[in-house]
Amino acid sequence: MKALRPLVAGVLLLLLLAQLAPAEAPEGYLRVVGSAWIIAPAVYQTDSGYAGSVTNITVLVTEGWGDVYISTYSLTQEDFQGAATAAARVVSKLLNVDFSRYNFYFKVKSDSVIVGGPSAGVAMAVAVYSALTGTPINRSVAVTGMISPDGSVGPVGGVYEKAQAVAQYGAKVFLVPPGQSLVTTYREVVRRVGPFRVRTFEPQVINLTEYAARNLGLKVIEISTLEEALRYFFGVSVGKRPASEPVLSTAAKSRVASVLSKLRDLASSEYNATSSYLELSGLSALAKRALRSYLDTAASQLSRAQSLGTSPAAAFFYTSSLAYSRWVRYLVDYYLDRPLESSVSAISERVQRLLDQVEGFQVFSAVDLSCKILAADLAVRASRLLNESAATWSSDPVSALQSLAFASALTDEAEAWASSLAVGKPSALPSVPESYISVARSTWSYVYSVLSQTGGDVTLVSLSNTYLRAAMSLYSSGRRFLASIAAARSIALAEAALLQLQMSATGSRVYLGIAREQALAAASELADNIPAAYFLGLGDAAGGDGDRLTYYRVAAQLGSLAADISKQLGATMAAQPYPPQQPQPTAPQQPTTPERPRGLLDQLKDLLARIALALESFLKWLKRLLGQG
Repeated sequence: MKALRPLVAGVLLLLLLAQLAPAEAPEGYLRVVGSAWIIAPAVYQTDSGYAGSVTNITVLVTEGWGDVYISTYSLTQEDFQGAATAAARVVSKLLNVDFSRYNFYFKVKSDSVIVGGPSAGVAMAVAVYSALTGTPINRSVAVTGMISPDGSVGPVGGVYEKAQAVAQYGAKVFLVPPGQSLVTTYREVVRRVGPFRVRTFEPQVINLTEYAARNLGLKVIEISTLEEALRYFFGVSVGKRPASEPVLSTAAKSRVASVLSKLRDLASSEYNATSSYLELSGLSALAKRALRSYLDTAASQLSRAQSLGTSPAAAFFYTSSLAYSRWVRYLVDYYLDRPLESSVSAISERVQRLLDQVEGFQVFSAVDLSCKILAADLAVRASRLLNESAATWSSDPVSALQSLAFASALTDEAEAWASSLAVGKPSALPSVPESYISVARSTWSYVYSVLSQTGGDVTLVSLSNTYLRAAMSLYSSGRRFLASIAAARSIALAEAALLQLQMSATGSRVYLGIAREQALAAASELADNIPAAYFLGLGDAAGGDGDRLTYYRVAAQLGSLAADISKQLGATMAAQPYPPQQPQPTAPQQPTTPERPRGLLDQLKDLLARIALALESFLKWLKRLLGQG
């Protein structure tokens, strides 16, 4: 009996293992696509200052569903996940492969106690490229730099210490972000003060290119994009997407001209009517003078729109002029205690009706698709401003009315773009909203963590979060087209925030050129890409670098979205008969004039106007008080 026990136990064990084993083992595993490892320089703090070290990063790529996993032997900062995701997405886009069909597993091993993510971003992207293509990495090259979602290389710290670390490792070429071959390090100085020895550290600017070549046998090279890094690591020249100035067909030009004609007439009549409305009002001379300064802005925006001729970007300035005129009218009513409820209700109803209709606008051509995208973008922005107006009414009625006026004007522009579109059944958009929301979520979290740690301006990234939340809300309510638009704008704003940080940190304007080139590439993905042309024109017309970056990123994202949607609607668009076009009047061509930047004098005028309106508000309160007495 005792002899049978081992036999019985063995049989039971075999039966148990048989139950645990998968029925179809080969199909139960994810196929490995490739793997690679790379060293990334890092910096850690010691008792005597900072020192450099190297971090080993391994990536394994398998078939999957678009997940990114991190395994570390050190602690990692919260931005490491975002940097790894950005690296995987950028390379996937560069190679024109579907990110959502792969999983990326990163393993990090370092002597540093804590490893930060941003500075290893480009290195991780190089490793992903090697894993996906099977191309071996040149071990004599090292890189440090933050990877942006658009593929540009951002600034990092500790470049001097990192150069020493990679040289000791054996690297012969060290790639650094633009503007960072000049570094500031600190030299220890010991002075005797009486019986004491006082140790201090004095800043010292070093030309890292010269220093590394002379002392470390290391060639330091500045790079601006991932493509440049790949050239040094693999000896390959990654082909850039075709990029050219947007060209619109006769049908597209006719549609744009029709919209501009409507907006021009509307903005002109609104300005003239508001001018009379203000002059005939019972406001004090001081308040009238303050409101005339806003009407002057409306006039200048109107003039600027006319100077842009038939450019789609002219629509923006007509709408801005319309908004400023309406703002003045609302302010007159507010200070004269006239009811505003009917105006607010009317605008709310128009915005809601537009949001309900946009999803079902029918698309028969690329021109129709462009108009639908612009109408949807304007509707989402109008909805945001309407909510913002309600939220700020109690604390700042003047700003609340400004938001209300712009919400109203954006609705007018949206209706102009949509005026030629028929309303029908919403089109199916498989995967587009999900993909853009996923990118928006990871982009926003990555950029927010970077800006939070560096102390950068979070204004744009906060606005990006607003659109991300709007995208998720729209998606949950079944408005997939609108959700895609909101997500694309969220991505663009987050990217612009990071690019502005990079430009500010490095002092390099190379990011402007990269952003514009990518906007051109997006415009070239689809014929008659009016949204890309619209925001590209605004970027070219903007007075400040920050605004240029923002408009270029919006042009790139909405332009790419138009191409992605067009691919999914291609069969439907081709099958539908294109409705006959009515001849439209062409806007007169005007010579363009450069935008006058908003200087100190403009800001002072705005401040004085606000003071005057605040005084008017005080007098209004005082009259009420005396009337009650």
